[in-house]
Amino acid sequence: MRIANNCLFVDDLLSGRNVLQQNARPGMRPYIHPLRIGEKGTVTLTEDSPWHHPWQHGLQTGYHGVNRCSFWFDPGQVTQVDIGTIEPGHLQILKVEPPTWSVDALWRHTDGTLLLIEKQRWSMSSGRGHLVYLDLDWSLQAVPDVLIDQNEYGGFFVRMPFRKQVGATVFNSAGQVGDEAEQQAAAWIDLIMPIEYLGVEAGMTLMDHPSNPGHPALWRVDGQRGINPAPCIPGKIELSSGETMAHRYRMVLHEGAMSASDIKVEFAAYARTGA
Repeated sequence: MRIANNCLFVDDLLSGRNVLQQNARPGMRPYIHPLRIGEKGTVTLTEDSPWHHPWQHGLQTGYHGVNRCSFWFDPGQVTQVDIGTIEPGHLQILKVEPPTWSVDALWRHTDGTLLLIEKQRWSMSSGRGHLVYLDLDWSLQAVPDVLIDQNEYGGFFVRMPFRKQVGATVFNSAGQVGDEAEQQAAAWIDLIMPIEYLGVEAGMTLMDHPSNPGHPALWRVDGQRGINPAPCIPGKIELSSGETMAHRYRMVLHEGAMSASDIKVEFAAYARTGA
């Protein structure tokens, strides 16, 4: 693991490939891309700035309507709303094995007012068989009083390399499939798709920890199969000055399909962490 040019890299010494890149460059929100799995580290599970959603970058965070300012789009992308800035700060290696790191960011209104202090703590580890776990502890601390509007999406978001011609499969802990999972409550969602040019299927199960506010989360599942456990779906979020909102998520990264029964076993193990 190493830091260079405001980015953190997790390297697989056996394959000689970078399997994860945490970006924290000035002028752009913190995000993870690429994220790779596979014996040779060739299967890329994230996509950066696709044509259909150019403001989405692999694994990222954001909200609409934070004190009437949007932190979902990148600055300059739309003119209909005020777009704030998310300024990456300290990027730190916490532990080499398993790879564990943190990144901070400041969320500023268009008028320069600091609204939220963001902290992300990540850990990457091996699971059963060839599974890989990617864990996130995420918090937002309000500086002044903050109101986050109700919206059908917002929070931690995953963008995988969806291609309409080959499709993708989505199912959740409630037994809902595809579009049925949109705006529905679930403890986890599994998303798997063919990875273009490689002839393999790969995916991830995104898990909402039982300690999270409002668990089980309500989920965004968009037409290009972006997935997002969205705390703002049920209603507005109000944070008093100094108050912190915290969430924990696990991504179980896998080649090939995982059965619902196997995912239930994995979720039960994750639910016990931090108990």
